[in-house]
Amino acid sequence: MKKLEYRYFNSTELETRSPTSDDFIGQIAGYAIKFNTPSTAKAPFIEYISPSALENVDLTQVLGLYNHDFANVLGRVEANTLKLTVDDVGLHFVLDMPDTTIGHDVYNNIKAGNLRGMSFGFIVAEGGDSWQQGSEKPIRIINQLDTLSEISVVSRPAYDDTSVQVTRSMDAFLLDRTRNYKEKVKIYLGGLNEN
Repeated sequence: MKKLEYRYFNSTELETRSPTSDDFIGQIAGYAIKFNTPSTAKAPFIEYISPSALENVDLTQVLGLYNHDFANVLGRVEANTLKLTVDDVGLHFVLDMPDTTIGHDVYNNIKAGNLRGMSFGFIVAEGGDSWQQGSEKPIRIINQLDTLSEISVVSRPAYDDTSVQVTRSMDAFLLDRTRNYKEKVKIYLGGLNEN
C-alpha cells in the first residue's frame, strides 16, 4: 500500500486578501505546488513536480489544513471555501478563512509574516516518478500523482516525513546505478584484456 507523502517548497508566497462575505475573516492565496521547482534541501534527494503531475487528478476532495492536521480544517473544495486552479506555474489556491479560532490565528500569522510556507499531502501514481543522478544528490521527478488529499499552511517544512517507500525507491535507483557502473567497468576491462 502506498503511503501518503508530504512536501514543502520554499518558493511559495502567501498573500492575504479582504473577505468576500461576512462569513469569512479574509482570504489567503498563493501556490501550494510550483512545477519544476526544487524541493527543500532537507531530504536525501531533490524533487521536482512535473507540469503533467496533476493531469487527471481529482481535486474535488482536497482539504485546506493548518500543519497537515485534519483537526485544523481551514477549507475544502466541496464546500467552495477552497478554490484550486492548475496553471503554467503550478497549483494556485484561494482559501476563504473561516471565522474560527484557528482561522484567525493562521490568517493573522500570515499577515505578520510568521507563516510563509505551503505544503501538500499526496500519493504518487504507480510508475509516476523517475530518478536520475544530480551533481550532489539523486533527483526524483514526479510525473503523475494518484491523489492529492490536502494542502497545508505550515510553520515547519514537512520534508522530514519522507516515506519509507520513497527511500526504498531511491535506494533501488542507487543500487541499479552501481550495478550498471560495475557492468560497464567489467566490459571495459574485458575489452582491454582481449588486446
